[in-house]
Amino acid sequence: MPVPIRKDSDTPVHRNIAKIAKLKVGSKDYGVDKDKGPGSGQPKHNTFVGEVCLSAGAYVSRRMINEIPPQCTGDWSDRGTTIPGWNVVVYPQPGDVIAYNGLPAVVFSHNTSISVIDGVVQETNWGFRLGHENAVVRRFMPKNIQVNVVGPKRVRFTQRSDDSGS
Repeated sequence: MPVPIRKDSDTPVHRNIAKIAKLKVGSKDYGVDKDKGPGSGQPKHNTFVGEVCLSAGAYVSRRMINEIPPQCTGDWSDRGTTIPGWNVVVYPQPGDVIAYNGLPAVVFSHNTSISVIDGVVQETNWGFRLGHENAVVRRFMPKNIQVNVVGPKRVRFTQRSDDSGS
């Protein structure tokens, strides 16, 4: 049975993630033949999700965007992997990232998500399909990110170890 969408933590960043993803529907900029992210010949699912999130103001590490799959495609769908600023949640809402079997997508609305399918950005039911009950949903929660300046022009983002959020 599909998981209901809850609106209890809807924020401008989350709305922007969903809107930006929707604006990219039909784009062929994320095809395997394109040079973006991990380069030509590699899937661009993470690149799409990462670029959408960054454009909306949500932090996503460059590793999640540029690394050659499958090293990071599985991170979105592994509940045990910490992604700084992105908490695993139960109820998806627009702007969350939903991932199943290593393929991440942006939740757009009730039972729909947006991702790269066959080299084209498409709105589908990925993550909500029958058999996808174990899909992992992550929500950007900026209070959980700690910024560490490690040198000139170098900043490291890490997950906070406490729940203080300050």
